[in-house]
Amino acid sequence: MELDYDYLTGLSRDAVLYTSRKTTNILDGGYGSVYLGKSLDFHDLKDYVPGDDITSIDWKCSSRTDSILVRRSIAEKKHTVLIIGDTGIKMDADTSGGDYKADVALMTTGVIDHLLGRQGADVGFACSGERGEVYTPFSSGGISVEKLLHTYGDMIFEKPSSDLNSLIMDSLRAFSVRRMIIFVITDITGLKTVESGTLLRMTEKNDAYFICLDDACVFARRAYDRVGGNYIDGFLSGSRTLRKAEEKERTEIINRFKTDALRNRVIFERIGALSGVADSILSMFERGRLGIYG
Repeated sequence: MELDYDYLTGLSRDAVLYTSRKTTNILDGGYGSVYLGKSLDFHDLKDYVPGDDITSIDWKCSSRTDSILVRRSIAEKKHTVLIIGDTGIKMDADTSGGDYKADVALMTTGVIDHLLGRQGADVGFACSGERGEVYTPFSSGGISVEKLLHTYGDMIFEKPSSDLNSLIMDSLRAFSVRRMIIFVITDITGLKTVESGTLLRMTEKNDAYFICLDDACVFARRAYDRVGGNYIDGFLSGSRTLRKAEEKERTEIINRFKTDALRNRVIFERIGALSGVADSILSMFERGRLGIYG
């Protein structure tokens, strides 16, 4: 699988990521942090004390008072983006749109990294497998995208499947001093394991985006069981009752997660085909701007 960089470069003009924190356009490569310093984002006025930058003195306001006042602004800091990728044999399957799930996961990861990283955001990656939890350094640029995708591609089928809930919590502990924008790429099975309390922890000081890769229907004709290594019996795969039961369970998992996501200010998106990856990510950015959660 290869990324179409020319296509992504064209998309980047429309890719604006807003967060619930003090931020500016992600494509400017910076956000207003909680730290005070030099930027165009005015914060307040304070009395001058020896050691303050005299170029920050607001002479107009000072002339109206009995003291010298200094302008303070919100410092500009780059976004820190963490992508968490689900892994396991379950990724060796098809999506509802007929594409290979691993390809959709890698494409989604690559598009996010490219759109945000090329504008200066520092992007890191986390996943887990046989070798335990693996984290890539936060960096940006084309080389960073390739390294990140190489790491994910090497581990995406590893057994056992990642304990997604534990991986998220461990990532939050590992980067507790950072304020991040977190993207989680998983599927229905992964969503089922994520606890409401985990979403609460994620959004205490971070912004969270969840992407669910839609699985192909299990109870459909000629369905292949990757875990069992054979085709599902025709009598079972053709059962309308089983298909309805599967659809009901999926709906319940999605609705439960969307309710928790809405409560905890998490952006949620479902992707079923490679052709929908870029548009879905842009849609997530827009819903983040509008504050449409769940």
